Amino acid sequence: MKTNISILFLLSVVLFSCNKFKSEIPLPEHPRPNFERAVWQNLNGYWQFKPDSANVGLTENWQNEAEFFDQEILVPFSWASPASEVKMPDIHVGWYYRTFKVEKPKQWDGKETYLNFCASDFNTTVWINGKEIDSHSGGYTPFDFNISEHLNEGENQIVVRVEDEELQNRPSGKQYYGNAKGIWQTVYLEARSENHISLIHFTPDIDKEEVAVKIQFEKETKSNTKFVLLGSGIDFNGEIPANKKVAEFTLSIENMKLWDLDNPFLYKVKAFVIGENINDEVSTYFGMRKISAVEIPGKDFQYVALNNKPLYMKLALDQSYHPEGFYTFPSDKFMKEEIQRAKDLGLNGLRIHIKAEIPRKLYWADKLGLLIQEDIPNFWGEPDDIAKANWEQVAEEEIARDYNSPSIFSWVLFNETWGLFSRDSVTNKRDYTPETQDWVRDWYHKTKAYDPTRLVEDNSPCNWDHVITDINTWHRYSPARHWSGFLDMIIDSTFHGSKHNYIDENIQTDVPMFNSECGAVWGYSGSTGDIDITWEYHIMMNEFRKRPKIAGFLFTEFHDVINEWNGYYRFDRSKKVFGLDELCSGMNMEDFHKDLYVVSGEDFFQTFEGGSTVEIPVGISAVTNNIPENLKTKYSVYGWNEIGEKVDLTNGELDASVVPFSFAEQKPVELQLPDNNMVVIFATTLEDKNGNVLQRNFVPFKVQSENAGSLIIVTKSPSDFKDASWSIKNIAPQNGNKVWGMGSGYFEYEFELPENITAEDVENIEFRAELASRYPQSKYLEDGEAERIGMTIVSEKGTDNGYGKNSYPQTDEKLHSSLLKITANDQKIAEVEISDDPADHRGILSWMNQEPGWEWGSEDRSKPWLLDEAGSYGYLVKAVLDETSKKSALETGKVIIRLYVDESTQNRGGLSIYGKDSGMFPMDLTIIVNQK
Repeated sequence: MKTNISILFLLSVVLFSCNKFKSEIPLPEHPRPNFERAVWQNLNGYWQFKPDSANVGLTENWQNEAEFFDQEILVPFSWASPASEVKMPDIHVGWYYRTFKVEKPKQWDGKETYLNFCASDFNTTVWINGKEIDSHSGGYTPFDFNISEHLNEGENQIVVRVEDEELQNRPSGKQYYGNAKGIWQTVYLEARSENHISLIHFTPDIDKEEVAVKIQFEKETKSNTKFVLLGSGIDFNGEIPANKKVAEFTLSIENMKLWDLDNPFLYKVKAFVIGENINDEVSTYFGMRKISAVEIPGKDFQYVALNNKPLYMKLALDQSYHPEGFYTFPSDKFMKEEIQRAKDLGLNGLRIHIKAEIPRKLYWADKLGLLIQEDIPNFWGEPDDIAKANWEQVAEEEIARDYNSPSIFSWVLFNETWGLFSRDSVTNKRDYTPETQDWVRDWYHKTKAYDPTRLVEDNSPCNWDHVITDINTWHRYSPARHWSGFLDMIIDSTFHGSKHNYIDENIQTDVPMFNSECGAVWGYSGSTGDIDITWEYHIMMNEFRKRPKIAGFLFTEFHDVINEWNGYYRFDRSKKVFGLDELCSGMNMEDFHKDLYVVSGEDFFQTFEGGSTVEIPVGISAVTNNIPENLKTKYSVYGWNEIGEKVDLTNGELDASVVPFSFAEQKPVELQLPDNNMVVIFATTLEDKNGNVLQRNFVPFKVQSENAGSLIIVTKSPSDFKDASWSIKNIAPQNGNKVWGMGSGYFEYEFELPENITAEDVENIEFRAELASRYPQSKYLEDGEAERIGMTIVSEKGTDNGYGKNSYPQTDEKLHSSLLKITANDQKIAEVEISDDPADHRGILSWMNQEPGWEWGSEDRSKPWLLDEAGSYGYLVKAVLDETSKKSALETGKVIIRLYVDESTQNRGGLSIYGKDSGMFPMDLTIIVNQK
């Protein structure tokens, strides 16, 4: 589980995987499935490379000496990335060189040859056979050069120089996660006619069952030109007059098939243009779908709609990074799996964060049915003329490139006002000026005019500063206990004419309101670091679903990245373990994303008195009007007692009353609680009339009792040890409710048996405890300790998932085991392989007993929100004393338990011990005297 490896070490390790590219071309598929010609040649693979750190290549004419470039680089991976096999992030200028021959040259007869770059950041200059061809500025969108006149019949030479200095006026998004320096998307040759299609856009209108087609040429037509569109039941013939560079047609779509999330039908077509100076064919596709906003009948709010049907937005922030390739993914298969991973979670969309996404990943969203909210990459400086011009170029080209992707439902022009602040030279204050607001407003209108098929957001805000937008979204990162109060404030502040979340004199209009970044990660002092995301996520989802006026959420984030570990998946896309199934059978993350959603309980921090009668509130949230008849809410109540045993308490069912786009309170469930200490789960399943489970959920709570019960039990708090010694260190976090030791060592406890015990009455004596291993988490290590035990820590602590002050890394597929030996009165009674040092939703008590920070609504915010090994827990370990230790215990009246990890064992994985107010079970270290 505890990966805790520095990111630099991780990235150096994965270089080995790049060797597979020695024998194959990386990313061999056509890079633009929405704009594909039949005759093309992929130039990905190994090129020669030379860094130009002093920027002397031009003056020294390196373009004429390229055969002496002495390094290899794997194109199309950025030279900053490990996948490039160069990995030089600090270089601002790089030179590329390769030779090529046109394959199958007969197919190119009568055509012109274009060299295409799908993306290269930032200033790119190309030489062919020693002749300078042209240059391009920009970092995210495709460009091409006609190289026909400069080609030889046999071998040809390409030299490419790319300059990518990190300037504040250049769009770069979050490239501080890993720079996309140089070429970072596929390079290929393409055969075209003298005049050719430069753009083809499809604008669907499902209400009229037709699609408008706009086709643009490189040059004007010389004579009447034939236009043919074939495929997916379409057979259209049209004629384009002479002297036209743009032509438009409207096609009726017979037997129209909609693109939606369950059946994402794509109209795959070929566009043919035949005329005097043009003979071109392009394969492309489009989807018949409609994106709009609709008012919910009988309500005062709107939802985003797909094909005129309201859709609750279930989104995640996708940083769209890869640990080896940074901006570039290793394969088409990986991109397909990314989309499927999101769908497997029950999400209906991703927000591609301040990056113009790779077209093949968008293709898989189109193909598999996942909505995409696509950002325009931002610049980081002030909005001067150069910065604006650079941004405008990317915006125009990105929107044009991706126009036909039905998955894209929204353009986000800016994020968190980055690049929109100007600093006053007198006051030194940053200001989002009225002039800049006007520029953003103008671009909202330009985008709407260019692309009327999608929603446009001016700025995805964290500063309450919308200007004009089709969706009123906001960002919020909060600890779980704040969500109820915060969301009530949002509801109360959202109405037509409200100034909330809008800057200056701009006001709200009737548009869908939903969250566009949320989670716990930045809600805690210094960020959560790597923790169990599930507990806080669970509470947050419950609170969102109680308020269906909020038309959706966007969780940060889809996968971990560099210095943020709040993803559903690890950075390498391995799975995290959430522990939901053990708490509620069959439950997984998808249950948090169902249209019908049961919420039970007041909150997750309640303690009830043992033996009392309580009422558990139940409500059902519906964010759809598709509600089956005769629904039932079934409930089961069970938990774990003070010796770690699971106990079933009761079960029942309720008739479910469900109201579309509402949160409907149900009849509360009355429970008679047991009169002993327990952690209790109230679990629900929403089922249709055939018994199909539509959604699962649960609420935990504690039961406390003074009742001693019938068992003879002696307990010790974890911090009440008699002796301890560990090779690295040991501490007692969570106010002493837990202790742990790192490395090898022991804890020793002395239990005094009750005086009235007689040996003849004792069947056996049993030891029980909740135990886990303890990974040597770097935030607790002194300088040098990490190296001594074979772990690497980088100086930049922000890239170490175990270093953050709040972190306790979440359970995942990587286990950290420890071999534990247990002695009783100097006799070895057990040897146990403890499989891991876990932290997930099962660590109920570790979460419940976190000390809260400042209260929501309080003016005094001096008490920070911090975490102390939240969500951590162990496994129930049992060991029965053998006859020798049993006899010694009964003679002395004492049981001395030593829990130790031997220095001589190979897996010296440390030890964690949990008490009754920590971990999963409400138990201290326990001796049970079982009588005959």
